[in-house]
Amino acid sequence: MGAFPYSENSSYTILTQTLIDFIAINLYVMHIMELLTTQEFILAHPSTSDRADEVVSGDIRYIDDGRPKPVMIVAHGYKTHKNWGIFPHIGEYFAGQGFVTIVINFARNGVKTGEKEITDWESFSRLTATSEIEDLHLVLDAIEDGALEYYGIDTENTRRILLGHSGGGSVSIIAAHERDDIDAVVMWSAAATFDRFTTDDKKHWREKGELELHGDPEYGTIRIGIEPLDDIENNADRLNIIEVMRQVQCPVFIAHGTNDETVPFKEAEALYEAAGSDKATFFDLKDAGHLYGVTHQYRPGSSEAVNRLLDETNRWLKTVLNN
Repeated sequence: MGAFPYSENSSYTILTQTLIDFIAINLYVMHIMELLTTQEFILAHPSTSDRADEVVSGDIRYIDDGRPKPVMIVAHGYKTHKNWGIFPHIGEYFAGQGFVTIVINFARNGVKTGEKEITDWESFSRLTATSEIEDLHLVLDAIEDGALEYYGIDTENTRRILLGHSGGGSVSIIAAHERDDIDAVVMWSAAATFDRFTTDDKKHWREKGELELHGDPEYGTIRIGIEPLDDIENNADRLNIIEVMRQVQCPVFIAHGTNDETVPFKEAEALYEAAGSDKATFFDLKDAGHLYGVTHQYRPGSSEAVNRLLDETNRWLKTVLNN
């Protein structure tokens, strides 16, 4: 029987190396999981606000070695949540790299407290960019006030990083612009504008009192109420992401897939141009789409694009934070 054909460039070699990398990543994740402390938290909006019945929940992960650590808040995008796809792995990965990670559920993302899927579509229909920005401020204020100190967060010495995917990246940069305690922002596949609707869309939306989004592969038809439209129109200055990029003071990491089918690559280029090379670093993910080939049932290590994205982001953070 002949020997199995082998060459440096054979598909067999490439597949073998991919398998080795996949196994190595999973062994690393298993090791980190053994060391991690993972805790859930719930933060309510102030009783004096018009959102007193809304809460932000999240998972905090860190290695309990007694060392002070930078804190990273991870913000999901539209139609996802803290348990969707890559988000638990993001928390685990960066916790393994020496961060305290806080992977949050935005209050109106449709996931009820204690549940792990979107079921509250009435709440989801009222989701706005402004409500998400307020949610980020709520978590950041809780860090500042010591309300999350029990979870291994050193309030006095910690550095604060915001990492967001898609719309989560867009609201993260606005929240950072509105504060003076953010050390870095990471924007993965972030949108350059929240106003993604035509004039006719908005006219029919207001006349009908809702907008139907058809053809979602996971949820089918989604109906959103009038609050998101009011938010886009009434808070245009606050939600002007390009102008925020021009003014933001902290370093920014912009990463985007060149084949993004949801947020065109040119929006990432516009964000980078607005921020300037003195503040922003740009990383283009060759051939990657908006979700990097990931589905809800994500297995750590199964997406080469995610692996590259995590490692490149980590290298950049260690540089800008001098860790």
